[in-house]
Amino acid sequence: MSDPTTATRIDFIAPLTGVLVPIEEVPDPVFAQKMMGEGFSIDPLAGQLVAPVAGEVVDVQQSGHAVTVRSEDGLDVLMHIGLDTVALQGQGFTPLVEQGQRVTVGQPLIDFELDFLATRAKSLLTQIVIANSDRVASLSPKSGLVQAGQDVAAGVDLAA
Repeated sequence: MSDPTTATRIDFIAPLTGVLVPIEEVPDPVFAQKMMGEGFSIDPLAGQLVAPVAGEVVDVQQSGHAVTVRSEDGLDVLMHIGLDTVALQGQGFTPLVEQGQRVTVGQPLIDFELDFLATRAKSLLTQIVIANSDRVASLSPKSGLVQAGQDVAAGVDLAA
């Protein structure tokens, strides 16, 4: 029998290749002040977003700039590519999944044109946020360069 005080720990695999940035440094108060939830950010070096956890796609924004995957542990993981990218109305984004689809860790979710977005978006910083952060006891992002689908980007301890 497991100890009820022991939290379950989940590793989030990097959904992008790039440099990890603390979410508090994102130049958007909605993300920086964690109004959307706990999370971290990645400054992307390549134009493909992959699933950081296995689960079900519960939302793909019509403009293709964001997707939410519900992990098998019930965490709603929102991935939002860039800042003010919704204004591009889908230009530069190619969603590769649809709502209701099951995904595995590292599975491609969205392709995006890095150079196109770099010249049109406020920032390329991509936020990975747990929308239902009440389910999280702690989130411990790593630092430095991570490779999409390979490196652990953050550890999450679930709330009891």
